[in-house]
Amino acid sequence: MKKILCLLLLASAMPAFSQGWVRYSQTEAATHYFDSLRTRKMGDTSFVWDLHDLAQASTDAQGKTFRSVLYATEFQCRAGKHRRLGIARHAEAMARGTPVSEDAGAGEWIETRTDSLAGQLFKHICE
Repeated sequence: MKKILCLLLLASAMPAFSQGWVRYSQTEAATHYFDSLRTRKMGDTSFVWDLHDLAQASTDAQGKTFRSVLYATEFQCRAGKHRRLGIARHAEAMARGTPVSEDAGAGEWIETRTDSLAGQLFKHICE
């Protein structure tokens, strides 16, 4: 059931370019955004689309080139934890175009460190 939910979440992101992208971090490797229009909070749990717009193209394990990565991420705000629900790699910047590869399935819960990218996103989503 969780795999189906993850696939549905990824499918809903196909027209992923949104007017709601908010930049939350800039690194040498990428500019990081979250989708303010599609962020959902249910009690202590928040769901967010996390977009990493890469400075340079990269390749996946199958050798396919991509320029952006869109993560479906879930936060447990009080516990200070997060996990990935799915990943879609896109050939074009800002998650435009058809995904070149996708991975669905909930990952393990990870403690959200305040000095990490996830910690920066946590501040916007949970606080």
